[in-house]
Amino acid sequence: MTLISLEKDKKTVSKRFRKAENFAFIKNGTINIVKNSHKLSKSNEFFIYFNQLNVTKIYIKALGYKTFLKLEALGVEVYFVYGVDTYNKIKENNLLKITKENAKELCTLGHHTTTKSK
Repeated sequence: MTLISLEKDKKTVSKRFRKAENFAFIKNGTINIVKNSHKLSKSNEFFIYFNQLNVTKIYIKALGYKTFLKLEALGVEVYFVYGVDTYNKIKENNLLKITKENAKELCTLGHHTTTKSK
């Protein structure tokens, strides 16, 4: 199943994953949009809930590095969406797969760096 995090309007791809207002679940061409009831949950509670959803891919506009690592540990593929705002316009050429090799550079939400510049 694929998950797309959505804003309050239920169409716009959210820049936030865990804090998204809604989630669109896509399975076999069927789309089910539900409110993110775990928006304020602690990290462990959220990922326990998320793991139960059988999601194999997520589409997002931005993500934190630590969240990427948690998703990767759950076996979830992460794709960034570029060039479109609404989920119904997403095409394969709008996606960039996030991997261990590019995650630190691309997953810029949150605080994941360990060195400080002087």
